[in-house]
Amino acid sequence: MPKHIVRLITLIAAVLVVAVVAPQLLTAKSFYRFGHYRANAVPEIAAKEPVYQTPRYCYGCHTERRAQWSAGSHKTVTCEVCHGPAQGHPQNGKLPIPTDTVRLCTQCHEAMPGRPHTQPQIQVAEHSGGQQCTVCHNPHSPKIAAAITKVSGNAAAGKQQAAACASCHGSEGTSPNDTWPNLAGQNAAYLARILAAYKSGDQTDPIMTPLAHALSDSEVQDLAAYFGSLGCKATNRGKTAGDAAAGAAMAKNCTACHGEGGRGANPAWPKLAAQKPGYVVNALKAFRAGLRKDPMMANVARGLSDSDIANLAAYYAVQSCPATK
Repeated sequence: MPKHIVRLITLIAAVLVVAVVAPQLLTAKSFYRFGHYRANAVPEIAAKEPVYQTPRYCYGCHTERRAQWSAGSHKTVTCEVCHGPAQGHPQNGKLPIPTDTVRLCTQCHEAMPGRPHTQPQIQVAEHSGGQQCTVCHNPHSPKIAAAITKVSGNAAAGKQQAAACASCHGSEGTSPNDTWPNLAGQNAAYLARILAAYKSGDQTDPIMTPLAHALSDSEVQDLAAYFGSLGCKATNRGKTAGDAAAGAAMAKNCTACHGEGGRGANPAWPKLAAQKPGYVVNALKAFRAGLRKDPMMANVARGLSDSDIANLAAYYAVQSCPATK
């Protein structure tokens, strides 16, 4: 047999031997333990804490915020989009709470061509007046359109029932006490909603809770219809501790919810026009201290000083509102 044929056969045999032996010598024994992966690397990768934990990681500690988030329009936005990666949290510190919410929120909500119409869009310069988004919006559930309670009560029947309210709120809805609210001219839908909340226990007050429990659903409707049908007149002219002129400038930040001059923007939210200044002061301080619970108002009141609150109360006290048909 020619030498070159022998050499070729020898070379082929050597290659075959190397092809059979090399994988046995060079491949880790654990190579196929978890399929076609280097098995020793699998526990090593699994031991690493993920940088992004997903919202499920937050559920155990943040149940209240999770409930707001999952029930609102922001449930498609995961926690770490706004708060950053949760790696090491909570053992190694708190996640950052965004402060420049205008920059953050406008990434999705600034009006520009091509964005879907179903996603709320705003003209930033015209929308907020330079305020942070969280002044009006709860970041976990930012939609602020309050549900409007339908009012179908009888104002004449409500007038008769209102006699029982006169000692605190006055015979025609104007309170004789500076720290109790006027009801005259208040939005009927708001009155129906708040009375129903006292009746159900969703909102509590030592005086109002037992009184509301004694009301039937129809009586709630009648009272709301009656007080809502009245006009409200300015009170305490020149007798308030605050500066009404300074309050007027600050009140521009409240018009989106409470209307120009506090005369209402949404029937489900309260009017502030002609409201007792002492009541407004106490309510805002209670929101600021967390004694009254409302995510939107808590954000608003948190940035108010005592003088700011007094000025707002003085401004709204000297406003008035027409009767509602």
